[in-house]
Amino acid sequence: MKTGYHAVYSKGFFEGIDDARKYGFDFVQFELGIPTFFLDELTAADLNKIKTYAKNNNVEITFHSPGDNVSLFCDPPLIRKGILDELKLILEKANILNARHITFHAGIYSQFKRSGSKQDDSRSDYYENILYENIKFLLDNRGDVLICIENYMLNQSIKNVIKELIDGNSLLFLTLDIPKMYSGEGGINQDDYAFYLEYKDYIRELHIHDMKKGFGSHQTAGTGTVDFKLFQRFCNENVYVNFEVRPVEEASISKDNLLKIWDI
Repeated sequence: MKTGYHAVYSKGFFEGIDDARKYGFDFVQFELGIPTFFLDELTAADLNKIKTYAKNNNVEITFHSPGDNVSLFCDPPLIRKGILDELKLILEKANILNARHITFHAGIYSQFKRSGSKQDDSRSDYYENILYENIKFLLDNRGDVLICIENYMLNQSIKNVIKELIDGNSLLFLTLDIPKMYSGEGGINQDDYAFYLEYKDYIRELHIHDMKKGFGSHQTAGTGTVDFKLFQRFCNENVYVNFEVRPVEEASISKDNLLKIWDI
């Protein structure tokens, strides 16, 4: 089992790699949604220095794509083009860095529900097609980097597109964020759990963090309400276990706690 942590507060790539080695992680996942880790201005020489430094320290690199303000459902033509151009550039530079995978949020799309209804699915086919085309673009430009879709805001439209791409042998993979399997009422979303169980062989990353009342998610594993034993079945030699707990010291504690919970 390879373990890593989500680098958000590191001052740069080299410090992120140093911390991974210091705390005994096999990989570091750099968050591309913050300016510290924007790849845009890095030259091939810069990227090769980072790659060599990671290799010399026996630390692999993975990425989390910008997600909070970027959606793969985006359809206004010029905005969509800008997003896809940026993601293509990220993939090009991730390949130079020899990154193993990038995790993406599918995002959300606009719904303008009518009075007396809970939601509006009248444009779901249209948005599923947009999502399909955008993910296909990523797959066509991925190089050697694995593309993983996370269960963030998972809904039937996202599931439909994932199924179509995976069943069509597109080399799309999945990231399972364990706390995101829980519904607002605190129980596990059984439909989502069953979906990930069906496509278990395509999971390439687990996100580990806990949930605590008053603080929400991304808490130190083993200190909250998440039942990690229910998810041990999703871990195998192909799955990288990423501790999405900040700062890195708490990610290290989370790793120790999970190994005890899983009796590894």
